[in-house]
Amino acid sequence: MIVRHIVWPVFAVFITVLAASCVQAPDAPTGSAGIVRPGGVYVLCEGLWRQDNSELSYLQPEFVDVVRDVVSTVNPGLRLGDTASDVVVRGDTMYVCVSTSHTIESYRRSTGEWLGRMTMPAGREPYRMVLADDSTAYCTNLNDDSITEFDPRTLTIRIERAAVGPAPEGIAVTRNAIFVANSGLGDLRAGEDGAGTVAVLDRSDLATVNSVRGLVNVAALKYDALRNRMWASYRNLPSRKDSLGGIVLIDPDRATIIGHWRYTAPRGMAIDDRTGLLYVLHADGIDEIDVTASTTRRIIGHVSRDGNDVWFALAFDPSRSLLWVGNARTYVLDGEALAISLDGGIVHRLTVGLNPTAFVF
Repeated sequence: MIVRHIVWPVFAVFITVLAASCVQAPDAPTGSAGIVRPGGVYVLCEGLWRQDNSELSYLQPEFVDVVRDVVSTVNPGLRLGDTASDVVVRGDTMYVCVSTSHTIESYRRSTGEWLGRMTMPAGREPYRMVLADDSTAYCTNLNDDSITEFDPRTLTIRIERAAVGPAPEGIAVTRNAIFVANSGLGDLRAGEDGAGTVAVLDRSDLATVNSVRGLVNVAALKYDALRNRMWASYRNLPSRKDSLGGIVLIDPDRATIIGHWRYTAPRGMAIDDRTGLLYVLHADGIDEIDVTASTTRRIIGHVSRDGNDVWFALAFDPSRSLLWVGNARTYVLDGEALAISLDGGIVHRLTVGLNPTAFVF
C-alpha cells in the first residue's frame, strides 16, 4: 500500500525536530575556513546503536590530519545523531540517513555546514538511500518493510510509505525502476515471504512488478548506469556456517541473474565507473571482478581474527584510483580509514570515529 504524504510546513517540521530525542538544531555555524579544506575525504561513522555518537569525520587532502567530528566542529550545538547508516551526494550537498534518530540530514559538502533535516513519520528508520535525479530520492525503512519517496531539494516527503519485503536494506534505481534488497535480517525473518529477494518497483507508481529470488540475506545493491548492470551481494544465513554468500550480476531489464561469484560474507561493493570493474570486500579480503574478461583478482588478503580489525565498508576513489576501507576494529574502539592501492598496498591509515561505514570523495 502507498501512503501519500502532504508536504509539511517548514515550521511544523522544526517543532517536531526540537521535540525529538537525540535530535538537535544547531546554533549559527562557525566560520569553516580551514576546517574542511578542498580535496579531502569524508568518512561517515555509524557509532554505536542508541549511544548518539555517530560522526562525520574528514580526512584533510594531505591525509595527515583528521577532523574527527565535522558536524559539531562547524555547527556548534549539533550532533549528527544516533546510528548514521548511509550518505549520498549531489553537487555540493550531502544527505545522511540517521536511522535511530529517524532523520535524514543535509550538509554542505564544501564546508560541513548543516542545511536541513527531514524527520521520518511513524518512527520509521531510514537505512539506505539513493538519488534518482535532482528532485527525487528514495530510502529504505529497515524497521517498517517499506521505502519512502522524497524531494531532496526541499527535504519534503512525497510518498510516505510503499510496501516492499522483510527488512529492506540496499536500494538502487534505473531509469524506470527501483530495486530493493529485502534481507529478512538473516535468520530472524528468513522464513517470511519475500525474504532473500530483490523487489523491482515501477518508479511511476511504486508498485512491485517483479522480483529476483534465491539471494539469501541479500544486503547491498550497486547500479552501473553506463553499462546497465545491477550488482547485488548476499550473505547467506549465520546458521548455515558452511554456506557461502556471494555477488550476483542482474540484468535489470529482465530481472534475471546473469552472473554469480561465491564469497564468504561479502560486506561491501564498489564500482569503478571508468572501467566497469567491481571491487568486493569479503571475509578473506578484497577481490576485483572483471565481467568483460571473465576474470577475478585478489587485490589484498585480510581475515579478521577474533573480532579484531573487522573491515566493515568499501568505496572506490576515482580521482586517486584508491580503494578505501572502513576498519571497525572491534566495533567499540575508534575506527580506521585505510587507503589501498590497486596493487594491494596500504598507502594511508587514519583514525576516525566508531564503525566507519561510508565515504564521500
